[in-house]
Amino acid sequence: MKIAACVILYNPDESVIQNIKSYNAHIDKLYLIDNSESINANLHNDFNSLSHANIFHNGVNEGVAKRLNQACDFAIKDGFDYLLTMDQDSFFDEAFVSKYFECIETSKEQDVSMYGINYQQKKDELNCKYFEAKFIITSGSVINLKLFQNVGGFDEKLFIDFVDTEYCFRSIQKGFKIIEFSNIYMNHSLGEPIEKYSLKTLKKTSRSFHSATRLYYMTRNFFYINAKYEKDFSAEIKVLKKDLLNRIKNKIFYKPKRFATLKTLFQAIKDFKSKKMGKLSD
Repeated sequence: MKIAACVILYNPDESVIQNIKSYNAHIDKLYLIDNSESINANLHNDFNSLSHANIFHNGVNEGVAKRLNQACDFAIKDGFDYLLTMDQDSFFDEAFVSKYFECIETSKEQDVSMYGINYQQKKDELNCKYFEAKFIITSGSVINLKLFQNVGGFDEKLFIDFVDTEYCFRSIQKGFKIIEFSNIYMNHSLGEPIEKYSLKTLKKTSRSFHSATRLYYMTRNFFYINAKYEKDFSAEIKVLKKDLLNRIKNKIFYKPKRFATLKTLFQAIKDFKSKKMGKLSD
């Protein structure tokens, strides 16, 4: 099994080096695609010290979807079968990444477009137990490059957010499978976790927060996903809607600049209705 990996970077800090080292020994090539507008020269020097690393930076934030397509094209051209896609803040424990690749290599499932893992709760039992999922997140996913062109690549209209979900839905529509190994764990966080007092219970709980810009993409792209896939994935769309509403609630009720956030959300809906996709204009 020939496997490469890619990390789509955006203003990363030094912690990304250790994160990459958690899986770098298990892959044959590493594509580091930097979406940052300005280059971090010291960090890029550290990247060069990583084995089999290939670094790409053009000073333009091209979004996640386009960069994933570029990474897949690079890997296909270089003769790889699979591509591991990682976020800059995600990492594996040694035992889990070894088992993950073993599970993929020994899997008897056919026509699997993408493999994924569990990032929500660390399991004591380490094995290849899996189920057919309807969608998985990009970070920690392994793309089957032999099916990539049949699926049609990632939808660049989305720029960022729901890029992975859309690819999974389209894969399933085309008759391919999405497999999640439920006992393989990856360290990953969604948004910025902050302790806040609940307005309902008055108890302090950890909540995940996103910038207004990220909520713009989440909201606009949810409407896009809903319009495109609600008929075939109604149950999954409901789950995604509930999650999005919870993130919006956290931002509005527990963070300042509420009216600015609401303005951004209305802009997201307006842009969806006018079919204005891609990168949010400054």
